[in-house]
Amino acid sequence: MIIGFLSNTLNFFCYVLTFLAFHNITISSTFGYLLGVSTSFYFAKIWVFDSSSNFQISEIIMFLVVYFVGGVGMTLIIIYLNKDLDIGYKLSWIGGAIFAIINNYFGSKYIVFKNKKAHDF
Repeated sequence: MIIGFLSNTLNFFCYVLTFLAFHNITISSTFGYLLGVSTSFYFAKIWVFDSSSNFQISEIIMFLVVYFVGGVGMTLIIIYLNKDLDIGYKLSWIGGAIFAIINNYFGSKYIVFKNKKAHDF
């Protein structure tokens, strides 16, 4: 839980700063998400799923696929909420983040690190 909170906090702050700088919700959502993903793999592998074995290319590929689906879904939800429903960019981020959090956690647990025991940090 701490890792998810840290990743999402980094994601959100990058999202807000990028949005304020460029006023482009797609770029903001993408940059924020990439920053969150860049911290998630290492910490999920080592701390959450206790996978202390060497980095395996198959784990990295599966992780990227799961998080790609989460990122695309999050971005599309943010755009929909903000542009079509006229919801503010911060609340739109929360809506997209809910999808990404669920997708990424269960994808990591049941696809990427399926043979590892999860710790609830």
